[in-house]
Amino acid sequence: MNGEMYQISCITAAAKHALQNKTDILYIPEKYINKIKFRFLFLKRILKMKSPVFYNLSDWYAHNVKNGLKDIKLVMPIFVGHREILGFSNTTKASIACFYENYAVKYFTAYWKFDSAKQVWNVYYTENTWSKAPIEKLYFSNNKDSFLKVLTEIKALAVQLECNFFADVFDSAQNILLGSKEYTDTKYNFSLPIIPEENLHLFEAASMADVFGAMGSWNDSPRYIAHEKGLDTEYEELSDKLLENIRHAILYAINEW
Repeated sequence: MNGEMYQISCITAAAKHALQNKTDILYIPEKYINKIKFRFLFLKRILKMKSPVFYNLSDWYAHNVKNGLKDIKLVMPIFVGHREILGFSNTTKASIACFYENYAVKYFTAYWKFDSAKQVWNVYYTENTWSKAPIEKLYFSNNKDSFLKVLTEIKALAVQLECNFFADVFDSAQNILLGSKEYTDTKYNFSLPIIPEENLHLFEAASMADVFGAMGSWNDSPRYIAHEKGLDTEYEELSDKLLENIRHAILYAINEW
């Protein structure tokens, strides 16, 4: 899974878990993260007060709770117009939506900046006002069946394209979705999000099936081979469906428990 998506998903799940259980937030940043910085909006502009800034997740969460946080959700668009952009940083368009007791809704967006000298990432989360937030509570449905269906179809296409590596990836994603605990993220010593087991299967299947990136990804040679074989339409349609189901699965897994 894209590292940006993985982090924002885990942070949202950790905050949701802490909020439900009235505990401190539990989250261990990935090894490639140097620092995470959170900036809130100005509290009182007329007094020219500086916006609150926190340099760790615990302080960010505590400040949100102090402000009356009552619910938290991961939000992002299901549809992506150009899949090829996902090979670059700051393209996921995912946000952490915070719902407060005074009915205000804010959301945090992340900006990732690579430190080439240290070979690590610095991540900057910034609060934004959600002026057109939905009135009704956000709800995301379980898309396990449609996810399984598109994985079956795109695996068959990968075999047809003689892209056996990707066929194996889609097969592994199916197995995870059906109950296997061979989670791809544990192989990299990532801390899995704090979510129920059923949700974790969906999340990890989505992580495994996320083959969209730059050179060497499903966006690369498989697209060219599909064109050479006259399978452009099948490739484009199934790729779109796969990405939509991946994002739908992440939204359900992180938000609905």
